[in-house]
Amino acid sequence: MFYADEFGFRLNMTRDYARAPSTERARAAVPFNPGPAITLVMALGLSGVVAPCAFEGAMNGHVFGLYMAEQVIPQLPPNAIVVVDNLPAHHSEDAREALEARGFVVVDSEDVEEEAVVDARDEPGVQVWFMPPYSPELSAVEECGSKVKALVRSAEPRSVSDLIDAMGDAIGRVTPKDARGWFSDARHARAPRPSQQSPTDQGAAPSQAVSRKEDTG
Repeated sequence: MFYADEFGFRLNMTRDYARAPSTERARAAVPFNPGPAITLVMALGLSGVVAPCAFEGAMNGHVFGLYMAEQVIPQLPPNAIVVVDNLPAHHSEDAREALEARGFVVVDSEDVEEEAVVDARDEPGVQVWFMPPYSPELSAVEECGSKVKALVRSAEPRSVSDLIDAMGDAIGRVTPKDARGWFSDARHARAPRPSQQSPTDQGAAPSQAVSRKEDTG
């Protein structure tokens, strides 16, 4: 299984926190002009980052479909599953057509019947799955993106070339151990949680205990 997502960067990024003596204020210079928006898109497997790609501007369906079909999926083993979130660009017709034109299976429960989803999962080849809405905790690549962003903030790049270099350095510091930990976090987030007792049940429990105590004398 692999996770894929994109992350936004600017030229005015700096650390969110700093230390200073108790009598002084921590200061940092940040450009007023944030510069162009740079998008970093990447996939994450248990061995680390796969096919990182940075470009100026925002993600759209055409770019996403070409990126997945031409850069990510060719590097994956047969029958791999790629999990993405519900960004509108991921659901677009451009993205779906680019993927399906190359023979990849798109499993999207929002626009197909449940039976069709089950049938699609049984088809051979690389598959692209969508996460449930509003569930970033289920994606291991989200934590990877947080680490990369924190390292880029520390580097404080102030030009596009410096920003690209900082991204490359940060991605190089993502280890297989990091990836396994993030996959474990995502797996635990998917685990079912025990149901809460209703107020009625919680109120009934003490009375039952009292009754048993009275019965025993």
